[in-house]
Order: sequence, then structure tokens, then C-alpha cells
Amino acid sequence: MAKSIKLRYFAFLQEQAKVAEENLVTDLDTYQELYELLSRRYGFNLSPSQVKVAVNDNFADMDEVILDRSTVVFIPPVAGG
Repeated sequence: MAKSIKLRYFAFLQEQAKVAEENLVTDLDTYQELYELLSRRYGFNLSPSQVKVAVNDNFADMDEVILDRSTVVFIPPVAGG
């Protein structure tokens, strides 16, 4: 079943995607599958194990089922100093 989601990008993922956010309709099942699709589309160079995913402002696991009408953010590692 097709799911409509809003994707938001931050840090260098936003730079690589060249957009801050976008809407997407997908038949994919998990957030890992979604991240892999976006990696191919935008050339993200981090593996799914290197990023966190937040869904509707709550952290989720990459193997969770994509929720319809949700906001999804993939969060790259952040270095502090």
C-alpha cells in the first residue's frame, strides 16, 4: 500500500539532496529501504547503520514499518567540539 511521507534533510544530507524537505509517495516497507533508495538517488555515502531515523519527532529503528502521513528525518553523525 502506498504511503505518503514528508522527508526532511539536515547537515550534509541536505547538501547532497539539494533540498531541505520533500514529499514522497512510496510502496517501500521499512525506513532502511527508504534510506537505501535515497542513497542511490542523492549519493549519500553513509550506510544505514551510520544514521539515525526519527519519525514524527521520535527516534525509530531502521527496520520499522514506514508510517503513512509521517515526517521522516535521517540524522547523520554529528561531531561536537
